[in-house]
Amino acid sequence: MFDPTVFDNLKVVIEGYIYDMDLENQIAVIDRSDIIELATMSRKYSISYKGIKKKRMTAKLQIEMPHHELSGELLQTKVKPGCIVKLSLYETQGTKEYDELLYKKMKKSWGEKHTVTLILTKKLTATSCSYHHKYQVEFETLFGEDEMEELLHIVDHSIALLGLTSKMS
Repeated sequence: MFDPTVFDNLKVVIEGYIYDMDLENQIAVIDRSDIIELATMSRKYSISYKGIKKKRMTAKLQIEMPHHELSGELLQTKVKPGCIVKLSLYETQGTKEYDELLYKKMKKSWGEKHTVTLILTKKLTATSCSYHHKYQVEFETLFGEDEMEELLHIVDHSIALLGLTSKMS
């Protein structure tokens, strides 16, 4: 019988949690990716969603289990294997002005223990100019099954940052 890894368990719970909100019309899931990287023997899952009413911003939650964590779990040489988690919020604007309030909220929520960055990209074509803003949190701690509740709170907080209400509020 298949013994699920920490990655599999986190993925299933997060995916179910987010799809339940999609079914309840709180958010709309717009993209999903589940990658098994054979070159590095790692796993990566991401799911993107946006608000039903406020569609200007998209959230993307990414869970990754690097090879040393995955092999440590499978070979039972790692006591507490875990996954790397990243949360990104994306928006496209006509100007380079970014949402300073959003950036400050992310820094206040996660900036003391985790890396919060803002990446501005300018897209210039012959007929248009647009700016893409990416607000990203790279969580410095690994997430295992014991941190599942914390991971669900990250999802809820990302939805609140999108200007929505979530189930756990």
